[in-house]
Amino acid sequence: MPAGSMSRRHPHCGVALLLAAAVATLSVSCFTVFTGAQAGEGRVNQRRLNLPSASEPGLVAARAYSTAPLAEPPEDLMSIKQRHLTPSAEHLEYAVVEYSGRQHMIVEGGMYETYFIRAVPGSKVRLNRVLLLKEKNSGGEFEISVGQPLVDGAYAEITILEHLKGEDQIVFKHKKKKHYMKRWIVNQKLTRFRVDKIVKGSPDDAVEGRAPYPLEPES
Repeated sequence: MPAGSMSRRHPHCGVALLLAAAVATLSVSCFTVFTGAQAGEGRVNQRRLNLPSASEPGLVAARAYSTAPLAEPPEDLMSIKQRHLTPSAEHLEYAVVEYSGRQHMIVEGGMYETYFIRAVPGSKVRLNRVLLLKEKNSGGEFEISVGQPLVDGAYAEITILEHLKGEDQIVFKHKKKKHYMKRWIVNQKLTRFRVDKIVKGSPDDAVEGRAPYPLEPES
């Protein structure tokens, strides 16, 4: 074989040798870690983790929410002329609740419409996914509870008023040069409800009702 061809292939041979050395080192290190784990060194046993129990107050992850007083926003001189014409929730007690896959701002006594809720008209339903709650404390000052992600113990009690159909939605499909054209009308099922009260509650209170899918069998 000519000497020129050997000189041209020499760099590739060096890269191959380096790769082989790296693989050998990695295999040795992996073997060392594996043998160490087999010998009991660095073994992680998940059953021995010191997890907080529900009886210890303040250590449950579900109670992760913070409460802060109402902050004053900075003055906006650009909108000072229109400020008295703009509706504001500065003096309202409200809650941001998640239902029907979206986040909604609701107040006590308000009537709202949402996607169909499977409940009989006249029944009481609790919405317990409260993300934010603004209410007055014992001193008459506003306090805001921000959930991380939920405010534990807070819920909104609603009354189902009626079920109705939404406005007509026209669906039109057309494919050119295929002699295909369809048109039909669909209606969305809606539910109208009234918010009776918004309660913050205590994180230590037991959840009322029965879980539809228990995680552990009842003893």
